[in-house]
Amino acid sequence: MFSAGMGISLQDNSSFVDYLRNEIPYATSDSVKTFTTAIEFFGGIEYSFSKKFSLKLDYSYYLRSSNHTDIYGFTYNYDIIIHQPYLMGFYLMQNKSYDLKLGVGAGYHFGKVTRLLDPNPSVSYTANGFSFRGEAVFAPYMTKKLQAYISGFIVVSSFQSLKDANGNYLTSTNSTQQVNLSSFGVGARIGFIYNIF
Repeated sequence: MFSAGMGISLQDNSSFVDYLRNEIPYATSDSVKTFTTAIEFFGGIEYSFSKKFSLKLDYSYYLRSSNHTDIYGFTYNYDIIIHQPYLMGFYLMQNKSYDLKLGVGAGYHFGKVTRLLDPNPSVSYTANGFSFRGEAVFAPYMTKKLQAYISGFIVVSSFQSLKDANGNYLTSTNSTQQVNLSSFGVGARIGFIYNIF
């Protein structure tokens, strides 16, 4: 079966948040929130090898933007993109009108942060890392072949330190502390499932 849709997540990325609070003059916990919102677009291929278990290859394209202006009028823009492939295993509870799936999985992700401090040119930093995910999917049948995809998930990720193409690590102006995208988050997805067979 094939699934696709979009999702939204609320994440705590303490390393990146601390960096923003140190880097942006007069930034506070009110102006730089501890939890940030991101969206994702996902697609996946799932195979049920029994009535109770399935495996899924899941990919999502994660997008997040952080824009701040300090008291002097300077703009700080940070765009975050993460390619998120997962291998998921699900326990299936099937019903005539809906399926309920409980799954866990892991993946190796590829992140990129693009920093634009107006009027300077943009600089990009990259880092990779592992992520672990738990997900509960409610999939009511709309037709024999088509199901809705409604889910909630928890995710924990651990990334390397961000660095640019020259090997320079991302640090705040007055610190040598390296910044990463490691995070903990919760989220929800909505989409559809098409049963190929």
